[in-house]
Formats: sequence, structure tokens, C-alpha cells
Amino acid sequence: MCSRHCASGNAEEATREGGSDDFLSEIADLGVHDLAIGGAEYLLDDGEVRGIIRKGERRVIACRASALVVPAGNPANIRTLSDIARPGVRAAISVLDCLKGVWEDVCARQGLLDAVRRNISFRANGCLAIIEAVAQKRVDVGFGWTAFKHLDPERIEIIALPKEQAVLRGTGIGMLEFCKQPEGARRLMDFLTTERARSCYLQYGWVPV
Repeated sequence: MCSRHCASGNAEEATREGGSDDFLSEIADLGVHDLAIGGAEYLLDDGEVRGIIRKGERRVIACRASALVVPAGNPANIRTLSDIARPGVRAAISVLDCLKGVWEDVCARQGLLDAVRRNISFRANGCLAIIEAVAQKRVDVGFGWTAFKHLDPERIEIIALPKEQAVLRGTGIGMLEFCKQPEGARRLMDFLTTERARSCYLQYGWVPV
């Protein structure tokens, strides 16, 4: 699941007031769900520490691979990570949920932290905000996932990173502390880790665990 901000279909830029919500807080406030799917393991780790996810009641379904997202036609001719460090390039990162910190994980491996940070012009509230900012050409490139190629292929393009540069993050499912149907929840978690269920994720760009 995504937080309310992350799931917004607008190019929502993070602000002091608008970027603090997370999907765990929203789920806990509602208190009506049995399971939560997170786009990164750290989200479920946070949930365990905060008493929202039951310890030991988690499964990993598949992973996503980091990628660069550019407007259709790639007007800034972004091909590699080092291209993002060129003067004048406008880059977008997410400060929420599954993409939080991915730009650092990717760029630090290549010694590009300072160079890329100078070009970050848009700090987005999650996945869809990144896609919209790129599609509207408010930025030249954003950090996202290879799976984004299925979301808006007429307005964006995906540049896959070499395997040695790409970061993988797990999509996992966890049982909530206030789960009312634990046996049924476990059956669903077990099903989502079967080959049949995982094949649906792989079809849309996830990576096998």
C-alpha cells in the first residue's frame, strides 16, 4: 500500500506540511485491515518497531529494480547516471515510502552523491508524483522502478540501470497487529509467495526473490 500522498496522481512536491504522512500511520489510524503490502522491507521494519506489524508475520513476494524515468522522447538525452550530474539537468527524487532514499543508494555506489544532489530540483511525495513530474516535463529525470514502464508509456520512458548499479527493494506483506482473521491472513500471505502469484508480479516488471 501507499500513503495518501504517495498515491496521489498529482505531481505533488514535498512541503513542510504535506510530506509527513506515511502509509503505516494511515493504516493504524483506520484499524480495519488485516494485512499490509509495503514496497520496501524497511517500511515493514518500521511497522514492527511501531507495533503496527506483527513480528515474524511477514513474507517477501518479489523485488523491484531501480531505474531512471524520463519524459517521452528523452529530451535531455539522459542515458546514464553520470548524465544526471551534467549542469542544468533537473532531477526528481521521492521522500516517501518505497522510493525514499533510493537515489542515494544508487548514486553513492558511483561516487555521484554531491554531483547529483546539486541537480535535485523536485522532492516528490511518492511514486505517482515522480511519474507526473517527469510526464509534465517539470524535471528531466526521476529515480523510480523498472516496473513504472507499465504505468504511463505514452508520456514516460524507463532507462534500466546496469545490474551492478541497480538497487533492489522487496515488496513484502505483513500481518497487522489488529488483524481479526489471522488464519485467513496467513493463507493469503502464503499464496502470494507461490510461483503462481509471483508470476503476476514478474509479468509487470518485478524481479524474483
